[in-house]
Amino acid sequence: MSAHAVEIVAHRGFSARAPENTLGAFDLAWKNQTDACELDVYLTVDGKTAVIHDKDTKRMAGVSLDVSKSKQADLTALDAGSWKGKEWAKEKIPTLEQALATMPKGKQRFFIEVKCGAEIVPELKRILEPMKERAEQLAVIAFKRDAAAESKKAMPWIKVYRLAAGKTKEKKATDLTQLIADTKADKLDGLDLGSSDFPWDETMVKQIREAGFELYVWTVNKPADVLRFAKLGVDGITTDDPVMVREALGKK
Repeated sequence: MSAHAVEIVAHRGFSARAPENTLGAFDLAWKNQTDACELDVYLTVDGKTAVIHDKDTKRMAGVSLDVSKSKQADLTALDAGSWKGKEWAKEKIPTLEQALATMPKGKQRFFIEVKCGAEIVPELKRILEPMKERAEQLAVIAFKRDAAAESKKAMPWIKVYRLAAGKTKEKKATDLTQLIADTKADKLDGLDLGSSDFPWDETMVKQIREAGFELYVWTVNKPADVLRFAKLGVDGITTDDPVMVREALGKK
């Protein structure tokens, strides 16, 4: 696979330089010609969305609110940028609609990571259905099997990838053969796998390709690793620094 064909996915936006999961981080990534942005989304207590990675707001906003037990308006009022620098003080926790609105028309796309369970799928469908004509610019990713499977059932027109780390919460190696079987049974489009702990080599990639899947890797922040994964033929690389990856791949 040509290095130019590898999709560059900005992890939570341009999170190396801007506060993660904010409109500023997404705008900076688009400005720097990333192929895609990844974001994290939760369902709030009032059935709406909040774009944030953690279960609570302590790390991002300095005050601790449980995201799933808070109202959207209370979350989006918080300062989510000052921790990264004074110049980001106006950044808030966005709604999914606000984040998607930053996406340029064309080929660039969003990877929407569902951080909760399948309970978010009806709201996700409500938000994404009007964007159906831009289906190629959207993808859903999820660690939880039910969230991924229900997203694909509700929105068969959108690509859905199963996320997985190389080790389980019990510190055991993830069973890749079982993961592939589950992903195939759920009629998903591919896998998005952690860069560490999996036995990344040509045999592993071949096993995934033979299942008919697309393959993405996260989170890659060193040029040497970028080249290693590109050589293995992954479809896309998720990174905190999309400019570094672009330079490593020699993309114009």
